[in-house]
Order: sequence, then structure tokens, then C-alpha cells
Amino acid sequence: MTLTLTPDMNIKPEDFDPPLKRKEPAVPGYWTVEELATELGVSTRYVHYLIKGDPKKGVRIRLKAYNAGNSLLVSDLDAFKYLWEVRQSKKKS
Repeated sequence: MTLTLTPDMNIKPEDFDPPLKRKEPAVPGYWTVEELATELGVSTRYVHYLIKGDPKKGVRIRLKAYNAGNSLLVSDLDAFKYLWEVRQSKKKS
């Protein structure tokens, strides 16, 4: 049985197994690029590609982020959905 997300489904940090690495958010309600990179085990540059896309390399935009000064912030809900999808795809392979 596979779990899929419906649009009205809310994911919470406690739903993840193994648990998320992030214990306390740097910005409450949001994930920083650095926090997402650490959680995914990728570079911050890759997370920027997820946010901004790169047509030259065929990378489509996968995360919606907000500009906060010199930083990009991803809402908890969007980050949890993306992390959930990544973990589910890793389980299938």
C-alpha cells in the first residue's frame, strides 16, 4: 500500500519516519535553504534550483519560496509536502 497526498492532507513533522533532522526552525513557520539542503543531503545550490528552476538544465520549479531580505524561505507546509514526496520516491526505488 502506498501513501499519496491529497490536496487537503496536512503533514506534520511527527509523521516522518525516520524523524526530520531539524529540531528547531531558524524562522518559525518556514524552512531556510540551508535547513532544506541539510535535510535532503544536497547542496544549497541544488535547493536554489528547486526554488528557481533552471530551463537550461531542464530543472522545473518544485518549491515556492518567499524572499526575506537576502534569504529565501519555504513555508512549513510546502517543505513538508516536498520532503514527504522525496522520501516516498526513495522508498519505491
